Amino acid sequence: MKPPISIQASEFDSSDEEPIEDEQTPIQISWLPLSQVNCSQFLGLCALPGCKFKDVRRNIQKDTEELKSYGIQDIFVFCTRGELSKYRVPNLLDLYQQYGIITHHHPIPDGGTPDIASCCDIMEELAICLKNNRKTLIHCYGGLGRSCLVAACLLLYLSDTVSPQQAIDSLRDVRGSGAIQTIKDLCSFVPHSVLGMDHLTW
Repeated sequence: MKPPISIQASEFDSSDEEPIEDEQTPIQISWLPLSQVNCSQFLGLCALPGCKFKDVRRNIQKDTEELKSYGIQDIFVFCTRGELSKYRVPNLLDLYQQYGIITHHHPIPDGGTPDIASCCDIMEELAICLKNNRKTLIHCYGGLGRSCLVAACLLLYLSDTVSPQQAIDSLRDVRGSGAIQTIKDLCSFVPHSVLGMDHLTW
């Protein structure tokens, strides 16, 4: 597939022009193994594809093509519409659909928590995707806050034996020390009633 024309043209940009060249590094996806909850699947986590904010200048088309090349079938997006506009990817959800990727948009304000109904919906939809062996990715803005909290919540939701600290450690293993600071952060994010729901068997 030919690279976007903007990338080809950037090789000839004059140094006098405003630097607008997009990053060429592949989008970084972390894969969370779900073997500890008796699932053979992996859950992908990443930062916002196509983001253009401050010193981050990703190419939305290139990032989406890479996600598709990884075989991603479902993407859960936790950014709000306002954030997508702020980070200059207002049409990201439509682009995913154009690439045949099923999009699950569950906006959670940055630093906020989902209500019980929303959290239940997210858990159930994620569980269905994974049970059906669909390659699934989740992301927010940085891929460290909301995404990691949702992933940790999923581990707790799918298992009677995984502890909150084990869930946090699992996310730090794949996303680094910036993922979920304390158990308090996780417990304040996760509605207790969600964890009391019937767990699925795989």
